[in-house]
Amino acid sequence: MKIYKYGDSVKENTVVTIGMFDGVHRGHQLLIEETIKVAKMKNTTPFVYTFYSHPIKEMKRKFLTLLEEKLFLLRENGIQCTYVVEMCNKFMKLSPEEFFKKEIVQKVNAKGIVVGEDFRFGYRRTGNVTYLKKLAKPFGIDVYSISLFDINGKTVSSSFIHQLIMNGKIETANAFLGYMFFISGDVVKGRGVGRLLGFPTANIAYKNGSKLLPPVGVYITLAETGGKFFQSVTNVGFNPTFGKNDQLKVEIYFIDEKKDLYGTDVKLHFLKRIRDEKKFDKPQNLIEQIHQDVREAKIYFRLHNFNKCV
Repeated sequence: MKIYKYGDSVKENTVVTIGMFDGVHRGHQLLIEETIKVAKMKNTTPFVYTFYSHPIKEMKRKFLTLLEEKLFLLRENGIQCTYVVEMCNKFMKLSPEEFFKKEIVQKVNAKGIVVGEDFRFGYRRTGNVTYLKKLAKPFGIDVYSISLFDINGKTVSSSFIHQLIMNGKIETANAFLGYMFFISGDVVKGRGVGRLLGFPTANIAYKNGSKLLPPVGVYITLAETGGKFFQSVTNVGFNPTFGKNDQLKVEIYFIDEKKDLYGTDVKLHFLKRIRDEKKFDKPQNLIEQIHQDVREAKIYFRLHNFNKCV
């Protein structure tokens, strides 16, 4: 993928879609699909203009996708050229007219623009689709407004997906995303408690605090490493059965697999939340619960036609 940074100018003609694209969910995918279609019709380059910090600095909400994950998903959806801008006070104060002329016309060389019907731009989001069309007309730039995508009457949005994940509704979130929500990290050595219990785990060093992590609990997951997917059960939490621990951990147990992955990178895909994390009176009770969790995961994988190793 060719990545342009703020200040760069694009030489080729483009059809551009503009937005945060956090999560690159099914609504975003529809915009990308339309952008590629229009670009092909105009014999130009399909282009995404996006950001890697939230335009509203005060927002504490974490991201569904980090920048590198977003770029990966854009590429997976057929985008080969992206303009990436870091939000700053100077940029945020651009009026709709300044943003359109300086960024979209001069920098991106747009010959077509594809946006959602709720698109807003410029200082304090004062520009809308109607005004964008007015600005674009003198330049001969066509603006294509796409209806919002909904599932069962609910509009697909990054904020709603974020809410679903934080409520543990992973399956619904995945349906809105169009793929399995994931996190990534290197496998590091833990305390070895899982091994003593008969359930050795791979502990992920969680990479970035800006990335959303599902709430504390136990999940059915697929662990991706070395180009393969492995059935797993993952605990996100603090291991309360073994004393007070302030450090949040992500621990993966590979079902029917013995994997030594220390030092390797794992992408962990979340499929379903099983239960809350619990504090047990004795380790044996925890062992029995883990057996139950694994049984439930195996049933899930069998019902959904997942092989042991994909």
